[in-house]
Amino acid sequence: MRAVAVRKFRAAPEFMEVPPPSVGEGELLVRLDAASINPFDWKVADGMLDGVVPHKFPLVLGVDGAGVVEAVGPGTSRFRPGDAIYGQFSHPPFGVGTYADLTTALDAGSQAKLPAALTPLQAAAMPTAGMTALVALDALGLGKGQRLVIVGASGGIGSFAIPLAVAQGVHVIASTQPSKAAYLRSRGASEIVDRSRGSVADQVRAAHPDGVDALLDLADDAAGLTATAAIVRDGGIVVTPVSSLFGTMPANGRIRFVETSMTPSRSLLERVTNAFLSGAASIPVEAVVPLEKAPQAVAENRAGRSLGKTVIKIR
Repeated sequence: MRAVAVRKFRAAPEFMEVPPPSVGEGELLVRLDAASINPFDWKVADGMLDGVVPHKFPLVLGVDGAGVVEAVGPGTSRFRPGDAIYGQFSHPPFGVGTYADLTTALDAGSQAKLPAALTPLQAAAMPTAGMTALVALDALGLGKGQRLVIVGASGGIGSFAIPLAVAQGVHVIASTQPSKAAYLRSRGASEIVDRSRGSVADQVRAAHPDGVDALLDLADDAAGLTATAAIVRDGGIVVTPVSSLFGTMPANGRIRFVETSMTPSRSLLERVTNAFLSGAASIPVEAVVPLEKAPQAVAENRAGRSLGKTVIKIR
């Protein structure tokens, strides 16, 4: 079958032919219509989880997808062949990914039936970024009129987080490059901070000398996070889902620092889906590429040049 995979850790992703996966006990075999690109995908290919979970090579990238159940293994009960489903499909061994014609998923995993109102391209864009954004906003716990700065707002997580926060009545201040400002306003950001003009903290402080209520940092390193956190008022909160910052966030009795970890689930997926089906905002599919062009799209994502979600159209 066709797939985009790496032959070893840290190798460049390639479009190649690989053997199709077999369906085991408690598993589903899914013929994919679409997948979406997340930074997690290329981080796994770089060996982020080497020694933590087993891997299979060639390692097919991707965890998010939408498609049709082709076969079910023993011990399954939720889905039948012919069901259109979407969700996050990751399970050990890593490497049976969604950048392919076929993948497998656990019957007890974080998938749901495809709503009639969603296309496979829209549904494939939602799982990882949408669920991560929702978990981060739950941790922030903000309400109407409170001010939230989002760093790294133009990527997949930020593109979901902005309209979800706006739907809660939150005033969103997004930091970005000038070329991405119009996009972030279209997602619902009320203010834009131009990163090319210098310190985000200095610019926010000039506009809001009394500080802001919260910071959602999706992009900074530890030093950047510490500097930007200075704009949060006493009693405020800083949240990041960036696992590399865990343990580096400064001790500070003035504000709270929280590192969120998203555990995918069907209920969380359905919460995100319902929020967007209710009209909170459009699903941020900003680019659609065929499977054979996915290696180039991964490189764009790695370089931070992509907006919103890039979706791979598989069939």
